[in-house]
Amino acid sequence: MRRLRRMTTTVWCRTTLAMATATTLALGGWACAGAADPAPVVGARCADLAAMTLIDFDIVSASPVADGDAVPHCRVHGVIDDEINFELLLPDEWNGRFMMGGGGGYVGSVQNSALTYGAGPGALERGYATVGTDTGHAGEGVEAGWALHNEKRQVNFGHRAVHLTAEAARSIIRHYYDREEEYAYFVGCSRGGGQGMMESQRYPEDFDGIVAGAPAYHWTAFTAGFVQNQQAIFPDASDLSSPVITAENRALLDASIRQACDHLDGVEDGVLNDPRLCNFTPDSLPRCAADTPGPDCVTSEQVAAMQAIYAGPTSNGERIFHGFPLGGENDPGGWDRWIAGADASRERGVPNLHYGFGTELYKYFVFDDPDWDYTRYDFSTWADDVAEAATVLDATDSDLGRFRDAGGKLILWTGWSDPALTALGTIDYYEQVVAGDPSASAYARLFMLPGVLHCGGGPGPDQVDWLTAIAAWVEQGEPPVRLVAAKQGGPAGEATPVMTRPVCAYPGAAAYAGSGSTDDEANFRCQAPELSLGARVY
Repeated sequence: MRRLRRMTTTVWCRTTLAMATATTLALGGWACAGAADPAPVVGARCADLAAMTLIDFDIVSASPVADGDAVPHCRVHGVIDDEINFELLLPDEWNGRFMMGGGGGYVGSVQNSALTYGAGPGALERGYATVGTDTGHAGEGVEAGWALHNEKRQVNFGHRAVHLTAEAARSIIRHYYDREEEYAYFVGCSRGGGQGMMESQRYPEDFDGIVAGAPAYHWTAFTAGFVQNQQAIFPDASDLSSPVITAENRALLDASIRQACDHLDGVEDGVLNDPRLCNFTPDSLPRCAADTPGPDCVTSEQVAAMQAIYAGPTSNGERIFHGFPLGGENDPGGWDRWIAGADASRERGVPNLHYGFGTELYKYFVFDDPDWDYTRYDFSTWADDVAEAATVLDATDSDLGRFRDAGGKLILWTGWSDPALTALGTIDYYEQVVAGDPSASAYARLFMLPGVLHCGGGPGPDQVDWLTAIAAWVEQGEPPVRLVAAKQGGPAGEATPVMTRPVCAYPGAAAYAGSGSTDDEANFRCQAPELSLGARVY
């Protein structure tokens, strides 16, 4: 097990706390000398943590929280290496486990997605000691100016900050509770999902179990798609208010796709169970007379922009990354927010999030040029241009042998209709893992959520109890096969399931049994894609 292989040393610390077992860290570990009094009761010791003398990371504050409905815990704010801020929450009733939560976008503030992740209570409510970090800089989630000419911040964001935060948090946990954690987990979505994948590849002994949702793992490639999409949708950088693909286009596109393919999975519910089975193309949309834009038709320029989104980015005629599958074109929070919207009220005034994340990465990580013009870039030198940034940002290594050998377990998941990070990219990575190791399902599994947008939302059920699933796999040896996803509804302020569906270990998919409510997961079976309905199910 990971935790048994990690070198530990018993140390005496210059505080009023007891003797502790702390990891020998790359951080430098504890600065300790002399003896200490026996440890007081956990909880009463919280405020004393701030008095600890440490090497390479500092505890800025530590205070007990027990007000209102909050789970009683000790809140610790620390700083590593001057800029990496973290917040560690230590519950009074500890379950003996550690869970780190990832961040989103370019992070820039202390974030911990483990506090509310999927269905069921969050990590703190379940008794986990849990931590989050800002990855070493301050800024809005879609802003990357902090990376300009700053290699240290780029590396911290790319992978170093999560690793160091996990090590620092683990040291404090062991000291505070006078024992090691039994298991360590990481959960995240989007950037957090990519952080989890990076951990499995670069630091495979940090966590026993990782849940990586909608993972942002191939930054230099998917942002190439973002930029090429914006070149097609906003070809004039001086006019970000009039996208080539209009709201009427998106509504027409969505309705046409549903009409052509919603029935293919046997349930007409506005959700494509597997968009790859739908043969619809934008070419089939009604064309506008004289190529003049209209509300119920599309121009050749609009069709070309749609095709670019579905096809994916290219360089010198070769595809760089996957395009987007069908789905999410007209869902609230879908293409409007991420791909083709023109809402200047969004973060930093960008029209949509592909525009924001794409242009920021190429300005500040690739070209070190705040004035870089996305409309002038032809991608002919793309591979050379991104080579250096890729070594810091991209988590594309499909050989998870070291993670496997450390006993690690990885759950990947993504929404089929994700407009931020194409589901086809996540599938491609998983299939590379399996191609390299046919036994990979023993330690890595993928789940696809039909009709679900980025990390949640959309017409499909998006709430899954991932925390229970990863713990059961790691601790009881129960690999996830058939999980249940719920869509929440009900009056404002209430959350009650209005639809449940199974989500199945890839390449399996849910198939309707032919009778009973289609809102009840009990009436669906997980089925291998090449089998017909009524064949082997599980």
